[in-house]
Amino acid sequence: MLVLCLLEYLKLNSRRERGESHFFIMKILIFTASTGGGHKRAAAALDAKIKALDANNEVKVVDALKAIGKVYDKTVCGGYHFMATKIPKVYGVCYKVTDRKTIVYDAVMKSNTAMSNKLLSIIDEFNPDVIIMCHPFITTMVSRLRRKGKISAKAISLITDYDAHRTYFVPNIDAYVLAEPQMAEKLVNEYDVDKNIIYPLGIPIFDRFSEPFDKAEICKREGLDPNIPTVLLMAGSFGVTSVLKFYKSLVLQKKQIQFIVITGRNKHLYTHLKEVMEELNAQDCTKLLYFVDNVEDYMHISDLIVTKPGGLTVTESLACRLPLAIYNAFPGQERDNAEFLVKTGAAIMLDKLNGAEQVCRLLGNPDKLAEMKRFCGNLAQENSAEKIYDLAKKLVNED
Repeated sequence: MLVLCLLEYLKLNSRRERGESHFFIMKILIFTASTGGGHKRAAAALDAKIKALDANNEVKVVDALKAIGKVYDKTVCGGYHFMATKIPKVYGVCYKVTDRKTIVYDAVMKSNTAMSNKLLSIIDEFNPDVIIMCHPFITTMVSRLRRKGKISAKAISLITDYDAHRTYFVPNIDAYVLAEPQMAEKLVNEYDVDKNIIYPLGIPIFDRFSEPFDKAEICKREGLDPNIPTVLLMAGSFGVTSVLKFYKSLVLQKKQIQFIVITGRNKHLYTHLKEVMEELNAQDCTKLLYFVDNVEDYMHISDLIVTKPGGLTVTESLACRLPLAIYNAFPGQERDNAEFLVKTGAAIMLDKLNGAEQVCRLLGNPDKLAEMKRFCGNLAQENSAEKIYDLAKKLVNED
């Protein structure tokens, strides 16, 4: 206890030396994980915004699972990827079971807390004022370190999906940041979370998704026609066979549609799609792209995105007012995200047999598309990263 008091004194004194009492430089540690790209993109967006708001802030982003060790990281991330892609039904069962107080839930939570001391050296060395956790397992670890009196930094847990899961909710957390306000009721009623620590501030994304853009200019640069309905196909996570079949079905509809197909870093898929484009003579109506770092441009000029419903992709699409056609959402958080979007009118769910026909019908109904765009705008949370930074300042100032 004496050590903690001394640390707090040193922190406070350091703040006074760095600035006035109402305006001081903060040290913010952001823990993320590689179980899917969303956690890392949220952390990167937060990092960029905080530094942009005040370059004097000290921000450190750490992949916590990698920091703990290669074996643990491979077990968690590799296990997640294998289950979600190869045996999604089993993953869905596990997801549901751990959302209740069961033996399996207890085992998962205990295995996470057992790793918490592995993060202590990183935290002690950086000595943050605030820790922001972008993954539930890390939230559990930080909670235990606070309960044991080993750290005193404020703790903010960031939920990067549009529904909640029990593994996020543990004692000794100062704030839970939600993707949207409707989630709060579930936290209070099902997980007994204090409503005073719930903040529906949205998922942080880069500003460029909500900034003004010139559609005609982007289309000219990319060799696309601004007057033809445009479908953005985020193909990288679909699986080769699945996406080839779906793309072929879309082209064979023979509608006046242009396609932007992004394969991510999947070279195998890129090569096969190029072959199919040539086979169908679809080069004139398809822009095929490998990995891109300006996906917001393609979102801005599209009329519909066909995608899996990861939390960050959903948030970026909503910011661009881009209606979603959900393709092959696996059970668990993707299915929860998809159901939320469909219920709120921002998305449609594609079925495996008639997905191409559904896309063409929607593009042929401009009134429906316009309505979906409005619903996307209603759900979009502006300035989430800045609001989370303001929350961090508020929590630290309370001391």
